[in-house]
Amino acid sequence: MLDLQPGLEFQLTPLCILEMTAVEVGIVAIKGLFSGRYLAMNKRGRLYASESYNAECEFVERIHELGYNTYASRLYRTVPSGPGAQRQPSAERLWYVSVNGKGRPRRGFKTRRTQKSSLFLPRVLDPKDHEMVRLLQSGAGLRGGLPGPPGKGTRPRRRRQRKQSRGGHV
Repeated sequence: MLDLQPGLEFQLTPLCILEMTAVEVGIVAIKGLFSGRYLAMNKRGRLYASESYNAECEFVERIHELGYNTYASRLYRTVPSGPGAQRQPSAERLWYVSVNGKGRPRRGFKTRRTQKSSLFLPRVLDPKDHEMVRLLQSGAGLRGGLPGPPGKGTRPRRRRQRKQSRGGHV
């Protein structure tokens, strides 16, 4: 196991089990096993959980050295503009699935395939993990057994205030 943060131990919870489904050769859909939602990227490069499968849920899977994988949006990419852009079709930049050090998603167009935040190390479930999945799927705690997201209580979510211009006009 790769220890990215010394002193912290990886803990498998039902919410971190993802199901990878091949859509075509090299194209995958990523689905949360217990949430039943698909990982998707919108036209602004933001990751979100889609209740239904659509074109925004398709990612190009690329296997790199040392077993790391990257996932780039099949639908969205940065297209070069300006003089000479038509001569360089390879200048298109893919939008990658990426998670920062705190576990929050990063926007796709801000990420390169070589950044650590876009490299994922898939692993196969151990037999004991399969047992946990079976217990949860059988209903022995599927309703009440899944913990909510960490740090989420009953408090409403706060929204950021927009900054006003110096002149006081909005």
